[in-house]
Amino acid sequence: MNTFKTKMLFLILGILVITTVIFLVLTQNEVEKAMLNSSHKTARDILHLVKLNVESEYKSLLFHKEYALGRYKEQLQNVVGIVVSHIDSYYEMFEKGILSEEDAKRFALKSVEQFRFGNNDYFYIYDLTLYAISHPDPNVLGTDMTNFTDIKGKYVLQVIKEMILEDGETYNSFWYIRLGEDAPAEKLTYSFLYKKWNWIIGTGLYIDDIESDAKEKLNEIVEELKDTFSKITVGETGYFFMFNGDKYMIIHPFLGGSDLSNMKNPVTGNYHIDDLIIASNNPEIPLSYVWNKPPEYENEYKFWKEAYIDYFPPLDWYIATSVYRDEMRLPAKIIIRRQIIIAGLILLISIVIIFILVKRFTKPLGQLTEHARQLASTDFSPIATKSLERLSEKSKDEMGKLAKAFIYMENTLRVYIKNLKETTAANERINSELHIAHDIQMGMIPQSFPAFPDRNEIDIYASIEPAKEVGGDFYDYFFIDEYNLCFIIGDVSDKGVPASLFMARSKSLLQSTTSLMTKDHNKDLPVGEILFRVNEELYRDNDLCMFVTIFYGILNVKSGELRYSICGHNPPYLISDKGSISSLGKSDGPPLGIKRNIRYKSHTLKLKPEDCIFLYTDGVTEAMNSKGEEFTEERLIKYLDSLKGAFTEEIINGIMKNVNKFASGVQQSDDITVLAIRFYGKNRNVKVSDNGQTKVTLKNDLNELERLKNKFKEFTEYNIIDDNIVFDLTLVLEEIFINIISYAYEDKKEHQINISFFLENDSIIFEINDDGKPFDPTKYIETVLDKESEDKEIGGRGLKLVKSLIDSMKYYRKNNMNVLIIKKYPERKFNFFMEEEK
Repeated sequence: MNTFKTKMLFLILGILVITTVIFLVLTQNEVEKAMLNSSHKTARDILHLVKLNVESEYKSLLFHKEYALGRYKEQLQNVVGIVVSHIDSYYEMFEKGILSEEDAKRFALKSVEQFRFGNNDYFYIYDLTLYAISHPDPNVLGTDMTNFTDIKGKYVLQVIKEMILEDGETYNSFWYIRLGEDAPAEKLTYSFLYKKWNWIIGTGLYIDDIESDAKEKLNEIVEELKDTFSKITVGETGYFFMFNGDKYMIIHPFLGGSDLSNMKNPVTGNYHIDDLIIASNNPEIPLSYVWNKPPEYENEYKFWKEAYIDYFPPLDWYIATSVYRDEMRLPAKIIIRRQIIIAGLILLISIVIIFILVKRFTKPLGQLTEHARQLASTDFSPIATKSLERLSEKSKDEMGKLAKAFIYMENTLRVYIKNLKETTAANERINSELHIAHDIQMGMIPQSFPAFPDRNEIDIYASIEPAKEVGGDFYDYFFIDEYNLCFIIGDVSDKGVPASLFMARSKSLLQSTTSLMTKDHNKDLPVGEILFRVNEELYRDNDLCMFVTIFYGILNVKSGELRYSICGHNPPYLISDKGSISSLGKSDGPPLGIKRNIRYKSHTLKLKPEDCIFLYTDGVTEAMNSKGEEFTEERLIKYLDSLKGAFTEEIINGIMKNVNKFASGVQQSDDITVLAIRFYGKNRNVKVSDNGQTKVTLKNDLNELERLKNKFKEFTEYNIIDDNIVFDLTLVLEEIFINIISYAYEDKKEHQINISFFLENDSIIFEINDDGKPFDPTKYIETVLDKESEDKEIGGRGLKLVKSLIDSMKYYRKNNMNVLIIKKYPERKFNFFMEEEK
């Protein structure tokens, strides 16, 4: 059985046997198919007819329900309108001064609690925190209903709030217990946003009457189907039946009105109704199963049936037809017997012929197998035997060709193995050299930050990601003298090793030429002259016609004067101290190294403190995602705008993160290089007055929060404050600032919030001033902490956090301003106390 000859013999015999069996089966199927097609078509037609009838009746039922539901909705809207008009009357008394606003609200809420209509239906009122301020049920009145769910786990009031804030009104339905009853029922509600007092006013009706009418209508549909289709037969013995998802037989000639959930197929042991439900997933494919044939064969389960089942989801009904097929098999059996005898004779003759052919065919294969075994045992060395050579010469068929292929393979394999070893060694050597070149190239580029720790006039940060082991992008920055900083970014035209060599030459020429030409009296030399000299040197002996795009700038860190020139490079962006973003203009000439005798323009720009220059190569804007889309300058400006108030390190890391996220999953095709430099001048870090106090004026806008955090970060870095203390106090500033914006102002006008922070007697002090409504957080914290649950009070959790992070808080009101003074003693453990205004 393990020899090829035996396998081949059994394979061919198996093919013959399978072919014969398939032929017999197909013949039988064709006979049966011709006799069954008529019955199957009738069954499917009846099934489709019944389903169309059911769909028609269901549409009538839906129209009936929608009409009733529409009237209910109209009624709810009208009665809520009456309540709103009633509340408006109290609001008018408040506006006219007849009642205070508190009395007007109280009278309105109390009166609405007594309103009833319909079947003891009522009205409810919630504020926007979902606190029940009017409700006839004492268990609900005065309760926070934020987490209220109906019996199905639906957060009803949260959903109503979201929809009503968007549209001003909304319809909803949920399951709720009727007032005065115990059993839940589905309730249709209408809610309206009363904007004058920010109340959610609503009511609801229980819609079980609609469902009751629908059930009665559905029973009529079932009776009509029984009268129309219960007596229809499919073929001679088949029939139509229908059951629902609860496994209750609705229509059947014998089992109508029966619960089928426990009926099993006596043959398979499966629950018969479950098999029918599964078959409904493919209504065009019949379910075949063995069943009885009542009444003559009531208990004899030996007759094959085919059932077509379709599902009507809206009513959870399964519609089916069932057809017997045993009467159609007899003619096919006679034909099959005759074909078996003929096929047996053909099979016997074929065995003899196949045995002779297989024996002749497998003998050369045995020789090839033995040769292959020897070849493997000698590590693929050439060992062509005389028998293999004779076979290749003697046999003119595929065996001879295979023998020649073996001999050729041995000769070729030896050469291939030798070449592979040499190629592998060469590749390993090249890869090692490329890694070394990468380390050397990265070592030429300054990557230690902060770049100039002892200089407070500037903040500089950069990053580079080569597309290959070595690349053509580079940047550089160095002080020419005490006040003049030269900074450069460049992009060589090619990639790989040639680009890296040209990049090294370009960088060295730029640095050396700058140093030589600006020495002594040439410090104010136009930058275009420097680039002219560098271009002449790069053009010389440039046989590969490579070039480099350059942005070259010299910044006087004392005066803020920037002299620069752009040589075919992407113009940098200026992020001004006001937050605006603008380009530094177009290129002043072609890249360096491509053409000689080029004069480059020189530009001068006066930077203000906090101005930032952002430089980049085209690897940023041309980075592509998996859809073939580029990152583009529009996206770059968008992300720069979101980072404009950040430090240079945050800007660079933010841009690199967004570019990598955009191109995620796509191999980098170009080097990516970015550099940012922010000018501070004499005002590095913080603006400090004579007494060491740092002040910042903010608008009542949450977008100002980042500027506040950045100013405080500069203050703490300037004063070298512990990171843990900085983290705690940053949280305190955030919470106080957000609370002021959220609760201090009742109008929508712009206000100023003044915040100062300074050091005094080893303590860190915040002074916060705002012109909002009077509010003493020290007393408010005591009130909140005395209650069982602070969650009910606005801002309670935040003030609890503030309490845990500081040591002292003092509040007073002065010149219509809230004044809050907070102290933190870094060496003292948390010991919160309140100071009273004397």
